[in-house]
Amino acid sequence: MSILHPLLDIVDVNVRDMSHVELGNFAINLADAFARHKDFQGEDAIPKSLCQLDVLRGLGVGHLAVTKEAESGNRFKKVERDASRPIVEMHTVMLINWAAYRSVTENKPTLISELNLPPKVKAPKGALHIEVTAPQNPKAKHGKSGVALISVNRVPGAMAYYVGICKGDPSLPESWSTVGPFHKSQNMEITGLEPGQLYYFKIYCSGPSGQSEWSSIISLRIL
Repeated sequence: MSILHPLLDIVDVNVRDMSHVELGNFAINLADAFARHKDFQGEDAIPKSLCQLDVLRGLGVGHLAVTKEAESGNRFKKVERDASRPIVEMHTVMLINWAAYRSVTENKPTLISELNLPPKVKAPKGALHIEVTAPQNPKAKHGKSGVALISVNRVPGAMAYYVGICKGDPSLPESWSTVGPFHKSQNMEITGLEPGQLYYFKIYCSGPSGQSEWSSIISLRIL
């Protein structure tokens, strides 16, 4: 059962389901999204009782670094990584909940939507329960330098699509990170990729009934 008041339960984010790499990247991206948002800029934009954006970004960077060392077999770093994770989770969730509170009390949906956080979608009463299936026919093509364009067949009932990205060993769950949501199944733009690097991609979608399985994995060497 969620401890949030129903009016604040408006974001579809579960940090506990994220891999260590996904969590580190999520914390960094969240800090950057807050910093870009016009309503969260200025010296006193974030209450002092909450994690400041430079601190959150540092937590994300640190978690990625200690995760990398832990994956190399350093058991001491594994302990450090596992100890740091609850702190990263706590501060990201507190910031999201604060933004959700402001969004609801100020009746200003952009406080959440412009942070690129996936909204929690509730099926209307009497709506058909449609199980979303794994996206089919995934394709990757080149965009500009450092950009991949990912497409799949449209999934009936899907309301958002998410792309998994891997530039390491695709058989290791910790090698993957996820970006999204995308609201179209065609030409989902993945930016900031390393030219010359081989990347792997997979896609899932979400709808009123929940999350689909992942698509098959595809690969593309970035220009």
